[in-house]
Amino acid sequence: MSLVPEVKIFGKKIYTYAQVKSTNKIAYQLAEQGAEEGVLVVAGEQTEGEGRAGHYWFSPQGGLWFSLILRPPIGFCVSRLSILGAIGIARSVKKMFSFLSPKIRWPNDAIIRGKKVGGVLCKVRSIQKRVIFVIMGIGVNINIEEFPSPLSFTTTSLKREMGHSVSSKIFQECLLEELERLYFSSQDDFSSILEEARSFSSLLGKQVKVQTGEGEFLGVVQDIDEEGGLILRLESGMQKRIGAEEGYLK
Repeated sequence: MSLVPEVKIFGKKIYTYAQVKSTNKIAYQLAEQGAEEGVLVVAGEQTEGEGRAGHYWFSPQGGLWFSLILRPPIGFCVSRLSILGAIGIARSVKKMFSFLSPKIRWPNDAIIRGKKVGGVLCKVRSIQKRVIFVIMGIGVNINIEEFPSPLSFTTTSLKREMGHSVSSKIFQECLLEELERLYFSSQDDFSSILEEARSFSSLLGKQVKVQTGEGEFLGVVQDIDEEGGLILRLESGMQKRIGAEEGYLK
């Protein structure tokens, strides 16, 4: 029996702001105050947008910046959420613009023609290893035309790729729908989503350098595992697993 709900949950209640420091921070406060699963915080602009590993996320007017409150069931593998979010962005791009070929770059980025178009940052609140809630922060470059250096060489937007403006509202609705499907279906069966992650992956078979708390690792990407981890074959021939929250690409 599928766990996908018949009624819409994600975005049923939305808090909208013109400008905030960080939607993740507002959503975190709301979740601590008891806000239910699916509550969404959206901002037109973030002045202190957060990326992974403490990096600044450029999030001016013209992008889609939101945070979603999740209260996953006991036993849910929260390390999968970064990849779920990236797949959701890639699915939405492909659904709305069929001739674009979005990919995901482990563990949390959506890319087009090798340039980043969106990303995911998840914040977990737990007590004694029990997950209380997760804030899934998502940023998508919708109608941004100019990026500061050096982002201009590594980042793109849907407007840049399409050559015309894109409706943030329609993209948001499409993305929320895809995220809801992914989130609930992954509680039932993750194998098909894992296959989708592999098919969208921009890294399988390629050599990458990954920075972790243990140090830097160079290897060829062999697979993505059931918890969203990256499987590398190091130069020594040994396999190395790097969890989705343990490292980032250099």
